[in-house]
Amino acid sequence: MEQNPKSLTTGSCEGEGPCTVNMIDRLSNLPKELIHHILSNVLIEDLAQLTCVSKRWRELCLSSPSLEFCGFKDLMDMACERRLKLMNSLDRFLLNRGGNQMKSFLLFWDGHNDEELEEPCFCVNERFRIMTWIQNAVRCKVEKVHLLVYFSGFDDDPIAFPSCAFRSSSLRSLVVEMRRTVVKTPSFDFFSNLEKLDLRDVIIQDEEFFKWISCSCKSLKDLSLTEIREIHTITIESSSLEKFHFLDYAADETCHINISGEKLEEINVDCNYSSGTAVVKIVAPNIKHLLLEGNVKNYMNLGELKCLEQAAILMEPIVDDFDKVNEVISSLRSVEVLVLNEATIKAAYKEDHMQAQLDKLWYLQMNIGSFTDVLVPAVVCVLRGTPELCTLYIRYKPTSPDPSSNTSGFDMEYWKMQNLKFVSQVENVTIELSGGCNGIELARYILERAGSLEKMIIRYFAEHSNVIGKLKESKMISSPSLIFEEYERPYR
Repeated sequence: MEQNPKSLTTGSCEGEGPCTVNMIDRLSNLPKELIHHILSNVLIEDLAQLTCVSKRWRELCLSSPSLEFCGFKDLMDMACERRLKLMNSLDRFLLNRGGNQMKSFLLFWDGHNDEELEEPCFCVNERFRIMTWIQNAVRCKVEKVHLLVYFSGFDDDPIAFPSCAFRSSSLRSLVVEMRRTVVKTPSFDFFSNLEKLDLRDVIIQDEEFFKWISCSCKSLKDLSLTEIREIHTITIESSSLEKFHFLDYAADETCHINISGEKLEEINVDCNYSSGTAVVKIVAPNIKHLLLEGNVKNYMNLGELKCLEQAAILMEPIVDDFDKVNEVISSLRSVEVLVLNEATIKAAYKEDHMQAQLDKLWYLQMNIGSFTDVLVPAVVCVLRGTPELCTLYIRYKPTSPDPSSNTSGFDMEYWKMQNLKFVSQVENVTIELSGGCNGIELARYILERAGSLEKMIIRYFAEHSNVIGKLKESKMISSPSLIFEEYERPYR
């Protein structure tokens, strides 16, 4: 039954007495699901105020399936009294909500900026109240939880993350970034329905946690571990896992990673800014995407990677310590897209002057510093193993220190002697020059030998503008689009 228009009596209308304006509350007539969708975009502070409008709106707000505790202005610098009032308001909202089912709970919270205080304020107790919020969300059978919390710096004692989250049968996705928070190993008696688990900057109590993942998380597809603490060995054998990401930017010790699974398709191990190292053993016959970056040790065991499509091997070993890099690259023989950095290229060449045969590779990116005389034979070594290459990108990524001399020792005659097979069908080439003639001579060689070349992009610094004339004088075998771009030196 259609609602009658609501009337609103206002002041007089130009001397004609009281004026009645007919207004229709169209929002209240919308389906409940659509109103909930609209409310999902309303800030929690406004949502709490909206509960005071009417009994119906109170019910709608408190039953909204998506709850976001975020968007608070200047929270970190907010006075203690105001923070306390805010938390009390959020407490009451959750309490009044009762057991209404929740689809998602999002919490972004900044601890109090207490750098100028001489002693702790009562805001340090926020940690315990936040843990209560999480417990309330779990009680409401929440399916998705995303927590990004920065606690106050006074209290250094770790606090336990609510174990009820891991015992929830409804929870499907859990993202936790909460420093000074301890994740304890749940009971093995309960089988979790988690499909995604993302832990960042937390303390893992012991290595049994990963055994629990292997044994009790039979639906887990996506696992991400970023700067986890107090753990030096990660062993996971999963029949469901499809993605595994490990990022460590602060460790100063060795971490052993053993990961295996028939359904694993994507593995990223990134220790790029860590002073520690990662020793990796991978058994994933169906992996399609692989990233190994930073201080990854030489005695890794990648196994056979017959389904691999894309890989980035950006390790930073001391060459003498990385004596089995050819075994790593050889395991990539089915890869189609490959990115290598300078350290990996040099290490690959060092081992008996051998090269891996990458017959299916059609895209190759090499991140190198200055194209030095020492580096040129190593680059040739890699290019010899790529007969079907269609796209070549030599990207300038300055090393530290980045040598500026000894970059002109290989002329056109040297490149002709290499008889590189990929040149006959390469279609797109990008070369970023840093100085010297080695890069220019390679570009000339490709221009004069590549019959299928469609486009070549040459990037150069302003002080090396003479490369334009040199390359335009090349006797091109095809008619490619030749593009010159002047660019600024990148940050190291």
